[in-house]
Amino acid sequence: MFAAENGLKGDPRLQAISEAIRVVPHFPKPGIMFQDITTLLLDHKTFKHVVDIFVDRYRDMDISVVAGVEARGFMFGPSIALAIGAKFVPLRKPRKLPGEVISEAYELEYGTDCLEMHVGAVQPGERALVIDDLIATGGTLSAAIRLLERVGAEVVECGCVIGLPEVKGQCRLNGKPLYILVGPRELDNEICSSSAWADCRNNGASLEQMAVNV
Repeated sequence: MFAAENGLKGDPRLQAISEAIRVVPHFPKPGIMFQDITTLLLDHKTFKHVVDIFVDRYRDMDISVVAGVEARGFMFGPSIALAIGAKFVPLRKPRKLPGEVISEAYELEYGTDCLEMHVGAVQPGERALVIDDLIATGGTLSAAIRLLERVGAEVVECGCVIGLPEVKGQCRLNGKPLYILVGPRELDNEICSSSAWADCRNNGASLEQMAVNV
C-alpha cells in the first residue's frame, strides 16, 4: 500500500520526497525513466523524512532485523535499524560477502540473479523488515522474503521508497504486507514521458534489476 492511503494523505513530507527524486530519461538504456534517489540524499531534511516515516511505522512492531537489499536498500536500512533498535543485515549479490552464505535465486527478464546472506546473521523466530529503494515487479523483494524465511525468520513487511505503476493497489507481496512511500516521479517536461513509461511497463523486471545494481 502507498503511505498516502494509510494515514499520510496530504502529508507534506511525501510531496517533498517525491520532488527530491530526479528522473533521468533513457538511462541506462533507451526507454527507461530512471528514478534517481541520489538527489534525495543530498537534501538532509528530505532524507530524514524518509527515515522518520519508516521509523514511525515500525518502531512498535518488535522488529529485530532490518534487511537491506543491495545496493540502495543499504542507504536507508541502517538508519532505520538504529532508530528502532534492530540489527542491519545486508542482502548482497553473489560473491560480495566474505563468509559462508545462503543464496536465493530469482528470475529476471533475461536470465536469473540471486541474493546472498551470511549464515547465522538471522536467527529462527526473529522478526524482519525488508527495505529497498524501489519496487517494480517484486522479484527481488520476493527473493529476499524467501531467503529470510528459509532461516526461520518472520518477515513482517517490505518497505520501499518508490513503487512503479505496476504495484498500484498492491498491498501484499508473497503474502507479506508491502508499504511504499511515493509513486514514480515524472519529468517536469512531459516530452516523451508517455512513450518512455510505456517502455518501463514492458520492461518491469529489468527496471527492478537496475534499481538494485546501478
